Amino acid sequence: MVFSIPVISIALILMTIGSFALADQSTASWASAIILLFVAIKGYLIADGFMELRGHKRLLRYAMVVYCPLLSVIIWLIVSS
Repeated sequence: MVFSIPVISIALILMTIGSFALADQSTASWASAIILLFVAIKGYLIADGFMELRGHKRLLRYAMVVYCPLLSVIIWLIVSS
């Protein structure tokens, strides 16, 4: 997906505000899962939008795109146990 920088910025801001609102009002596990999903999506948007990794080596791009979802899964496993 190719988005413009203002669209990415607005999406990042909205996800950050949504994460804050969820964390402020709920301690349920579903809220944590949604926050971690936001983190994974934000990592993808930053890696593809702001870091401009599309023209670089595939391995570097894939490593950066996979990093946030993988980190989110690891955090979810630690928190849920």
